[in-house]
Amino acid sequence: MNRLAESWRRNVPLPTGVVLVVAAIYVLLELVRPVIPRSVILLYMGFAIAGAVIHVTLDDRRIGRFMEFFLETPADEPRALRAQRWALLAVLPLVLGWLVYDALRPTYAPPVEIFQRHPTVGEEVLKRVVVPAWAADPAKWRTEDIDAGKRLYDANCAICHGEKLDGQGVAAEGFRYPIRPADFTDAGTIGQLTLPYVYWRLTIGGIQNQFDSAMPKWTAGDSEPDASTLHLNDFTSEEAWKVILYIYRASGFEPRRE
Repeated sequence: MNRLAESWRRNVPLPTGVVLVVAAIYVLLELVRPVIPRSVILLYMGFAIAGAVIHVTLDDRRIGRFMEFFLETPADEPRALRAQRWALLAVLPLVLGWLVYDALRPTYAPPVEIFQRHPTVGEEVLKRVVVPAWAADPAKWRTEDIDAGKRLYDANCAICHGEKLDGQGVAAEGFRYPIRPADFTDAGTIGQLTLPYVYWRLTIGGIQNQFDSAMPKWTAGDSEPDASTLHLNDFTSEEAWKVILYIYRASGFEPRRE
């Protein structure tokens, strides 16, 4: 252990070690970012940087070692140490410059508005939604229905909601206000909803209504177009249910019970 510590100190100068530790902390926090808010990660990074500064400045010898690395260049200095010095001198200003630019660049700020992703709908509305027997029980969903729903989803929904159902479709960047296309892999979306609500939401759409979104109105019609073609807002009722089944099965969630 002592040999490893001595090798680290000989080959990794204090400034390089500080940068590596801070960078490693940032990478680890980014790995858990899906479960930790961005603001919390920034808070932790502030603690990490503050801890690194305290570590360097708490001892006069450490301050000396830190400054000597940049101010003194021995003639017999190994190439590895020289490369580290120039890398830090190049990278640190670039990082600081990016942080300043990122803080000052114009950002999109939509008007303040109270927005509900899943507004409350009257019980009398949902009672009119009849769930087919073949779609009511997730344990009895048929593979052929889910496969048909996948074909319909890929042809009509993936452009916005993404092939991976993550809300990252090729057209998703065009919709920012008031909300981006739904991420079905998020537990806060369909995993919290009942089948009648999801069907109602799919068939009512979102344009010029209480959803105020770009979601088209997939009105259940009487036509039976080819599932491999792009629909023009004309899902039949059976097609709409198959799409819903596919979304639930592919996202790993089940509809909420009444």
